[in-house]
Amino acid sequence: MATLSDDFVPNRFRQLRLLAHSRRLVFVVMPLGALIGLLVTGALLGMQRLEPLISTWGSRTHLAILLPATGLFLTTLWLSLSGIGEVSLFKDLDLAHVAPHTAFPFRRSMGKVLACVLTIGFGGSAGIEGPGKWLGAALGLQYHRISRWVSRHVSPFRRLHANPLVMVEAGAASALSAVFRAPLSGALMAAEHHGQVTPEALIPCVVASATGYVVFSSIMGTSPLFPQARPYHLHAWELAWAFLLGLAIGGGANAYFWVRRAFGSLFGRIPLLWRGLVGGVGLTILLLPAHFFWGGLPVTESGGLDLVQKLLTGGTLPAQAVMFLALKLLATAVTFAAGGVGGLWLPSFTMGAAIGAAFDAVLGLGQPGYMTLVGAAAFAGATHESLLIPVVFLAETTGQVALVVPALVGSTVAYLMVRETAP
Repeated sequence: MATLSDDFVPNRFRQLRLLAHSRRLVFVVMPLGALIGLLVTGALLGMQRLEPLISTWGSRTHLAILLPATGLFLTTLWLSLSGIGEVSLFKDLDLAHVAPHTAFPFRRSMGKVLACVLTIGFGGSAGIEGPGKWLGAALGLQYHRISRWVSRHVSPFRRLHANPLVMVEAGAASALSAVFRAPLSGALMAAEHHGQVTPEALIPCVVASATGYVVFSSIMGTSPLFPQARPYHLHAWELAWAFLLGLAIGGGANAYFWVRRAFGSLFGRIPLLWRGLVGGVGLTILLLPAHFFWGGLPVTESGGLDLVQKLLTGGTLPAQAVMFLALKLLATAVTFAAGGVGGLWLPSFTMGAAIGAAFDAVLGLGQPGYMTLVGAAAFAGATHESLLIPVVFLAETTGQVALVVPALVGSTVAYLMVRETAP
């Protein structure tokens, strides 16, 4: 028969653990989220000012079409001269789950940040979200180093010491929530590891993401990433179209992977120093159609947010949408294969939007941008092997609940196609 003390001790122990977790969340994770939210917001504002300055310089010197090539060559030049070598943000984040201190040495980390700025700031086909997540994780580890020193030397802070992986994931979550203006998506993306999300990882990520978003929104406002002027409406037949769209997205994602492997094999034979120069020539060639025929629309540059906004307005011809897809797919594959550094989520979102825009043009559903957004989410999920996160991302960044169900259908079909046909 259990005694009062037998019941009291475990209960007391659980209460102490809960109190310790709560203190870490309030006094460690929340300040981290606020700090990184502030830093990333400042970085985003800096990128917003940097890109027009670079474009203006390119226009004045009549070198606008060479800007992505210039940035890519400067990236590989810097990586070679600094001794950093080839960079894979994905591998760094993966290594952080095993050896975070090895993944994010401070000086080397700042060198990789510069490589990201050169690639994306000059118009390479890569998204700011990859560097954002990586930078948030790196800053989270630096924050952990400082908090560890404080906990060792200031007795009231000894019980606030947190695991370094918690700080890495929480920092990444806060950064992503600011980049995407989507706190839940940011938390899920940061907590997910090889397709799994554990409560131990998700809880600090949610707290840091929410805190970072509050800081971001207080400066930049609460407008979603893809605001829509009118609400969409869900109809039963659109699920069938979403299924077919998912098949097309799966084929497009597989095509991207095949092209990227082919370019990776080709560029892998070239020393890193000159890889960016050769890849830059390719980016210049891919930029020419938009420069001459579409009024300089940034089809191949950066993550592709401007192109997505253009596609959402409707009026894009199917053949034009397919051309946008081909150019963005090739530009993204060249950028990464040639040594560029950045994220794949937004370029994938843009490629999917191009396929969806072709469906919108052919189907004529009377809801401009409907299939464009569904295709965008499905392609991002297929390239990142994720089912639910792209749907949550779509709901947060558009505020359109009617997109959730068709996005689930399209994302599931595309995900299964990529998984079953992967080499």
